[in-house]
Amino acid sequence: MTAVYSLPERLERRALATARSAILALRGADLDLEGSSVSHLGRMGLKFLLSAFQAWRDDGRRLRLIDPSPCLLEAFVRLSLATETKGEAA
Repeated sequence: MTAVYSLPERLERRALATARSAILALRGADLDLEGSSVSHLGRMGLKFLLSAFQAWRDDGRRLRLIDPSPCLLEAFVRLSLATETKGEAA
């Protein structure tokens, strides 16, 4: 079964502690990050997401970004990390 976590509206330093704790608590399982409500992605938030993708890959688990907001999608496209399929990115 795949767990789902809804990312906060502002994925930046202030909001990152809560999101980080919640996401890391789900490590070891497949996880979908629901990103439709993200309106601001700070540098630390982007770094955390990239680290999470690497950690899940290292664990042999699946981590997906589903329903990315335009803000999230733009960041991943700019970094050439987006593959868009049925509302997914990453």
